[in-house]
Amino acid sequence: MSMKIVELKREGWRDTAKTLRKIADDLDAGEHPECTVGALTLIGAKGEVTVFGLGPKCDDLQCLGAMRLGEQKLIDVLLDGGEG
Repeated sequence: MSMKIVELKREGWRDTAKTLRKIADDLDAGEHPECTVGALTLIGAKGEVTVFGLGPKCDDLQCLGAMRLGEQKLIDVLLDGGEG
């Protein structure tokens, strides 16, 4: 399994809806591989947590696995100082 970290410019990622639209546009344009399982966590201003699982092969366990893989990828990037 290969993973790709996509850097979003600091000025652009602060607008959540705009960032999600960019990701969707990039998926539609074929800039990322087809998404079979995805997981998205949103944390609101009052600490409320909303989790979305998406993709044709997504179920509870696949969503959890995607979150854990994403977590590990971010840790690797932070520890390595670059693409993990």
